[in-house]
Amino acid sequence: MKLVVPIMPKNLEETQAIDISKFDQVDLIEWRADYLTKDDILMVAPAIFEKFSGREVIFTIRTNKEGGNLEISDQDYVAILKDINTIYNPDYIDFEYFSHKEAFQEMLDFPNLVLSYHNFEETPENLMESFSEMTKLAPRVVKIAVTPQSEQDVLDLMNYTRGFKALNPEQTYATMSMGKLGKLSRLAGDVIGSSWTFAALENTSAPGQIALKDMKLIKDVLSED
Repeated sequence: MKLVVPIMPKNLEETQAIDISKFDQVDLIEWRADYLTKDDILMVAPAIFEKFSGREVIFTIRTNKEGGNLEISDQDYVAILKDINTIYNPDYIDFEYFSHKEAFQEMLDFPNLVLSYHNFEETPENLMESFSEMTKLAPRVVKIAVTPQSEQDVLDLMNYTRGFKALNPEQTYATMSMGKLGKLSRLAGDVIGSSWTFAALENTSAPGQIALKDMKLIKDVLSED
């Protein structure tokens, strides 16, 4: 289970001030570009990719449809993803599949896609169908983050992850049940088949994220014989 830590700079100055030594024990960096304006993303990008040169980076625009900060058209959303991919070729490009489904055909030649789905309201009854639809598209990663209303919701997310991973062992999954109630799912990736867990360096990017220092300690404890 790899540790992913988001960075969320709001301008170039905050980007330049990032202390990369704090990321020494982090496996992947997720750049949440939606904390910038649409027009500033490409302006700040050179500083981000220079600072994290040699590190695995996930490029993410989390739109307001899925709990993020940017309201953007499908056309502009895809255009920025394509520009970043062409210029910097990050290891992963996040694509909000259900929110931008009509534009998905334009992403078919991307080998580095993270097909993502975020629901900050509930764990929907059709979650298994969402798993199935995204898995059939065989992206590099299927990422699903949903909000539980009960303990059973947490167990459902974990059980679906385990089941789909067992049936599709070559597919990488990153799943989590958000909020305080879902924290267990963030720790159980090695058991259920979720390959990434997201931790917070300072500010969280989603409810229930565990602090990086605590997550590293928990990982060490879980790795002991």
